[in-house]
Amino acid sequence: MTKIDFYRDANRNIVKFTMSGHADFSRENDVVCAALSATVNMVLNGLEEVVGVDFGYEVNDGEVFFVLPDDISSSIRNDVNILLDSFCMYLHILETDYQDNISISELEV
Repeated sequence: MTKIDFYRDANRNIVKFTMSGHADFSRENDVVCAALSATVNMVLNGLEEVVGVDFGYEVNDGEVFFVLPDDISSSIRNDVNILLDSFCMYLHILETDYQDNISISELEV
């Protein structure tokens, strides 16, 4: 099972994200793992290359972690929120469809 944690600040902004474990939907052509991997890579690239946020992240086999800096301007924060809230919404849809393979928590920091 893939465990996903979104960390939100007091303003409900996503400030940190972790994902660990394998979906284990199928031994061959694991569509759940492929969906998760593609979505995470799209978000990381979008934050870095499109929005222009310099942030820390780490990607390993079965693990992804990122944390955003505290000093994001309000205009950039709006773009970041659109991207990350869409990401969160999509992962919740996947979780509904694949409850045996994905577990999501949203925590406040």
